[in-house]
Amino acid sequence: MKILLLEDNVSLAEIIQEMLEEKGYKIDWFEEGEEALFHSANGYDCFILDINVPNVNGLELLKEIRSREKKTPAIIISANIELETIQKAYGMGCNDFLKKPFYMYELERKIELLCSGLELMLLADGFSYELQEELLYDAKKNVVKLTPKESRFMRLLAKTPNKLVTIDAIEQYVWEGDEVSLSGIRSLVKRLRTKLSEKSIETQSYGYALLTL
Repeated sequence: MKILLLEDNVSLAEIIQEMLEEKGYKIDWFEEGEEALFHSANGYDCFILDINVPNVNGLELLKEIRSREKKTPAIIISANIELETIQKAYGMGCNDFLKKPFYMYELERKIELLCSGLELMLLADGFSYELQEELLYDAKKNVVKLTPKESRFMRLLAKTPNKLVTIDAIEQYVWEGDEVSLSGIRSLVKRLRTKLSEKSIETQSYGYALLTL
């Protein structure tokens, strides 16, 4: 699971990062909102957002995230416990609000409950994909074997079905920021298309989209 953490309290952020990495999660930590906003479209599975941070605050970042994707869970962590702030956070689409100070166990449980739900996506020609377990099934419900990069690419596409995933986002998520040629990305797409219905991955102007039924 890949998580974006926005928290300007260095001590708290380091504790959260260490705790979650011990659980096997990949954590990208940002101290200020503008940088977090720049990276927020890179295929995260969960967002943990403090409100009062430099530049773009956590609620502004949440609003931008929800303009692109509605389903990815977002947890607000904040010392601000005013009812108006809590109502505003939920109104903008947060899934839970955790008041500081909190026990690390509380955050861990919320992540497990909110960010680990199973969801089966139906694709063309009887194929289906289970996002959380990262499993692709053929029409006979057999698991289709994917290479690590094919698996990461499929997962990225499935995060925002029927919407454009840009070449830049693919490079950042699948190759983890390492440089890759356009032909390398096209080669990956071609290989994946041979393992599921070719109609499931649509080529668009600046990237690709996974088409669901």
